[in-house]
Amino acid sequence: MFLDLKIENVVASDSEWSDSDVASYKAKKDNIAIRLEEYLLNGNNLLDAEKIQQSVFPETEIDVFISHSHNDKDQAIRIALSLEKIGLKPFVDSCVWGYADDLLQKIDNKFCIPSGWKNYSYALRNRTTTNVHLILNAALQQMIHRSELFVFLGTESSIKIDEYMSDKERLSSPWIFSELMFAQNVKRTERKQFELGGLESYGKLNEAVFDNKPVEFRYLLPQSTYSMDYEQFIGWVSTYSQPDAHDSIRRIRGFEHIDKLYVELGVDTKLLEAPRFR
Repeated sequence: MFLDLKIENVVASDSEWSDSDVASYKAKKDNIAIRLEEYLLNGNNLLDAEKIQQSVFPETEIDVFISHSHNDKDQAIRIALSLEKIGLKPFVDSCVWGYADDLLQKIDNKFCIPSGWKNYSYALRNRTTTNVHLILNAALQQMIHRSELFVFLGTESSIKIDEYMSDKERLSSPWIFSELMFAQNVKRTERKQFELGGLESYGKLNEAVFDNKPVEFRYLLPQSTYSMDYEQFIGWVSTYSQPDAHDSIRRIRGFEHIDKLYVELGVDTKLLEAPRFR
């Protein structure tokens, strides 16, 4: 990962992407859940972390990792669609977490009800939940590491102002906390580089309702290295203009556009000296 960015003041706004576009994007990503479910529920009681990660996340090319609250998933998908339009490869984390609870229930039904029992074994369920969450979390961290740009959507859904400590921003999601902490501490890499040889044409979830209020958690918000207002970020995306071209060329032009974002953020010019293309 080269850079982590917090997008502030994210609000719903007019978008070129309709609800049906969002629904199509979600359907396209369903294969992540399907691959994971097929592996975990194949009748084998041995859950191998490495094989699970390889099964669920075989892709190696991720350009922008989008971290967000579950309530903001449609907004995150619209941003992802805009990034895809300029040739980049985004990853929306709710494509994983959106299915985690449903999947865990299926795992619990299969592995956590001892013979003759009607209910779950607390010990067995605690074990499966912990292990599956750790495996998925490790896989997501690898996705962040392989991406160049990490983007966190700072919204009212994801960030709460601490009720007891003035001006302290808090998170209620352990997954966002984990992603931000990893993004804060992961070793920084150089920007991605591309070999131009061969590019001849380069020039041209349903939420359960409980009677009792569920327990809530709070995590101190890890600070991102850079921040940008949402309108400024959308302005950067919308200034991209490129006629239809081969996917490889569109992706290269997309990274050229990301470099403009880095300049706008005030990234140290020394970090941008290495040539993007060879």
